[in-house]
Amino acid sequence: MKPDVVVIGAGIAGLSAAVWLSDAGLKVSVLEASDVPGGRARSWADPVMGDSVDIGPHILLNKYANMRTLLQRLGTADQVLWQTEELLTVFDRGRSMHFKVGGLPAPLHYIRNLPRILPSVPLRHLLSNTRLAWRTQRSSGPELMQLDDRSGREHLVRCGVSDFFIDWFWASAAIAVLAVPVERCSAASLMRLLAQALGHEDIAFGMPKVGLSDLYAWPAIEFIRRHGGEVQLGCGVDGFLREQGRVTGVHLSDGAKVQAPAVVLAVQPTAIAPLLPETHALAQTARRFQPSPYISCYLWFDRPITASRFWARPWNPEGFNTDFYNLTNIRPATRGGALIASNIIWSQRVEHLSDAAIIEATRREIAEFAPEAQRAALLSASVHRIPMAIPAAFPGTETARPSTAVEPGLWLAGDWLDTGLPYCMESATRAGALAAEAVLAERGLGRSLALPPPKPSGLGRWLRTGEAGEDF
Repeated sequence: MKPDVVVIGAGIAGLSAAVWLSDAGLKVSVLEASDVPGGRARSWADPVMGDSVDIGPHILLNKYANMRTLLQRLGTADQVLWQTEELLTVFDRGRSMHFKVGGLPAPLHYIRNLPRILPSVPLRHLLSNTRLAWRTQRSSGPELMQLDDRSGREHLVRCGVSDFFIDWFWASAAIAVLAVPVERCSAASLMRLLAQALGHEDIAFGMPKVGLSDLYAWPAIEFIRRHGGEVQLGCGVDGFLREQGRVTGVHLSDGAKVQAPAVVLAVQPTAIAPLLPETHALAQTARRFQPSPYISCYLWFDRPITASRFWARPWNPEGFNTDFYNLTNIRPATRGGALIASNIIWSQRVEHLSDAAIIEATRREIAEFAPEAQRAALLSASVHRIPMAIPAAFPGTETARPSTAVEPGLWLAGDWLDTGLPYCMESATRAGALAAEAVLAERGLGRSLALPPPKPSGLGRWLRTGEAGEDF
């Protein structure tokens, strides 16, 4: 097949671009160096228990329109379980707090949680966020990006937030969404998170009822092939073909060449440098994006241990896991009495520990929330060490995020692009759609594929300053 477009990488961004390009009638060749698709959001069958396990548990957000649209196109949107009865449960110092949203227009929708919060957080510490919330809610996207030169904690302190509340809430929010401690994350990244949270009174989390590869990767590959394209696994790329100042194809690792009038590069930033000259602008930009590592654990118990689907613990650098998923209550096909998945974020602090030590610590933290886990027999356990879960949102990285166009014939896709979103599956999906739009536009095929980041609703819509399109 002589492709119209070569896509390098079969993660979310690459497959998103390839699906929309295939849908527009182009012949697409997807080249993936790994033997399995999915990139940093993939799954496989556990070799002992046989259950489908993800590289690490992922959640979706109902406000992320690009991922939901892609799943609709692939026919798998019904494979997401939406948690609408509550937002999440936080287990703090032996007490479970069940957070809900709604009831009042944004940004007043969190007021209903005050009775749950006040036993743990004195009112004066909650009120220390007033100036921060007002300033953030009034800021436009470009104004928030001006905060990229400082850390999250530095900005919170400047806005009068108490140290107690920073440690109780903001430290956990930074780790959970940005995968970086609040002392080291970009204030711009953190405040965009606040702006989005304040602007929506109906947020809900979604959890895949199947493995991530079955949710999107294999269905996308089937879609691409059904539309006349191809997906080659175990097919690495080590450079680009160029002619008269334009990228015209790729060099494969086995020495072969593939000609194509358009190439979409959809790999993580740490994989960019080997493909480009050291002085190339994109190679220099990519070096600014450092990895945030995770360790994800899967524990199988011989009996049910809790009716909860999902709970979190406040960030504690002396602890291990931050979020837990009872996959038995999410994925009916799981074996054993209970399968619990968890994430250790910013995991370099425990990287030196053995798998056995990490499993024991994880079991202990599970049992603090669900005591039955201590009495249950552990049937099996696995530890997934993930060198780069997402790029680390350090100060200076938010304004360094690149755009889609790289050079004639070459476009970029990935969660680390300037998508108006945190590094996440939605950002990767939107970046893929933006790349597809750009490739089609050059061919004179105007398509509107990328849906905008979520816009504020309720009172937040009227408080926001800035021009249209400058919300985040």
